[in-house]
Amino acid sequence: MRFGIFTVTCAIAAAWGNGAAACEPIRIGYLDQERPPYWLGAGVDVPAKPGASAELVQRFAASAGCEANLKRMPVMRIRPALAAGELDFAPMDANASNTAGIAFPLDKNHQLDIARALPLNIVVFVRSADQIPPTTAPAKYFRDRLLGITLGASYKLRMQNLGLNVDSGAVDIARNLEKLRLHRIDGFAVSVTFPGDMDAYVARNYKGAVVRLPQPIFVDHVWLAASEGYYAAHPAQVEKMWTWLASTGMREYAALLKEYSDLRPQPPLP
Repeated sequence: MRFGIFTVTCAIAAAWGNGAAACEPIRIGYLDQERPPYWLGAGVDVPAKPGASAELVQRFAASAGCEANLKRMPVMRIRPALAAGELDFAPMDANASNTAGIAFPLDKNHQLDIARALPLNIVVFVRSADQIPPTTAPAKYFRDRLLGITLGASYKLRMQNLGLNVDSGAVDIARNLEKLRLHRIDGFAVSVTFPGDMDAYVARNYKGAVVRLPQPIFVDHVWLAASEGYYAAHPAQVEKMWTWLASTGMREYAALLKEYSDLRPQPPLP
């Protein structure tokens, strides 16, 4: 009897070990810019507190029993790297849905599955001294004023198609907000998950000089898209992770966003 229990235990351990070994770390790419509260740090190194979205994608991989190998890279490199199979997953909006080599979650009608996406709001920060009424519709207001964006933002074309006057953009949020403060642009448009996600960061750093217009320019969605090669090799696993994101993942993401929005920068060591 004791031998039988030992044999079963060994078999379970072996099966678990083989399963863990079979699940290689999942390569998940994201931009190498500081984008609080979503992605923290700059350059290729991933900090200990990597940001709410970085922690979300780590849990996304863990939902299938895998580890996430986070890879930071220039924003213009992410889509081609995913399409080429150099990454397994990366955040993508609908602009990438027709890109060869990239797989999105689809609904029963073979359309992009909104239920398994994250919301994407394009909001605008402005100078409080300009006293722009809170009821202002930014899609109209910025047709004859200069609107900044981050360099390489995928929503630039859609904004231009709305008739907006779009600046070429600085490389990160801090530089764009500085351009706004110096009157080099009239507003700064940036993508956020929920409209108020960046409010605490802006309030801490600009002390009321910069505020967000309540109305977004438009609302869209972003998906954790997979490379077609990875999806073809692991279809059930990928579908499981996408479904996790739509349920448990969204609830955990809301908690992560609150945690990071409340996080205060640590003072430098003496």
